[in-house]
Amino acid sequence: MPITGWDQAASIDDVLERMAAIDAALPRHDGVAYFNRMYWEVTKLVDAAVDASTFEAGEFLARLDVHFANLYFAAYAADADGTTVSPAWAPLFESRGRDRTLPIQFALAGMNAHISHDLPHAVVATCAELDRQPVEDCPEHHDFTRTNEVLADAQEKIKDWFSTGVIATIDRLGGRVDDGFATFGIHVARAAAWRTSEVLWELSANERLDRLFREGLSRSVELTSRGILL
Repeated sequence: MPITGWDQAASIDDVLERMAAIDAALPRHDGVAYFNRMYWEVTKLVDAAVDASTFEAGEFLARLDVHFANLYFAAYAADADGTTVSPAWAPLFESRGRDRTLPIQFALAGMNAHISHDLPHAVVATCAELDRQPVEDCPEHHDFTRTNEVLADAQEKIKDWFSTGVIATIDRLGGRVDDGFATFGIHVARAAAWRTSEVLWELSANERLDRLFREGLSRSVELTSRGILL
């Protein structure tokens, strides 16, 4: 059964529990399940790295992970409840049961929606909560960038999952797994997301411009995801 009506997660433990619940609730070959399974594993890796490392900005990364995940959960709950899903997430949820779409395409479409659209909003929400400001070379930005090292390791594991059958048996793809991740460019996408968060922060005082920018961002991410899923 779909999981609906969630309150927001309050901690990383909450986040991991909800990802586990989504995984248990969805059919194995559901397009959203492919993304959720990947995101769940990556979150565990990032959580372990945060626990084992010393970061400059204290709780920033832990709170960022929670705000970030809640945006995905909001999209999941909206789809399960039959309400409007954000345009950025719509391609994944609309295509989740489509034949001849590869697991890697579903995963990349989810990553595109989550990093290119949700991550800037999560950075802004976290900075507002902690009374910080998203600017280049601040301690929060340093920590945000340091997690790229963890994600680089995770990226290699993700490619292994797709090519060895943990997520799906697609050995016939050969280099297409590498090509998909190279094309998406996680580090580049995250750097762009930070820049976008700076713009969102500056636009927050102008309601009309803020709304127009957010709508444009959502629609541009939507178009990219539709291309990924072709």
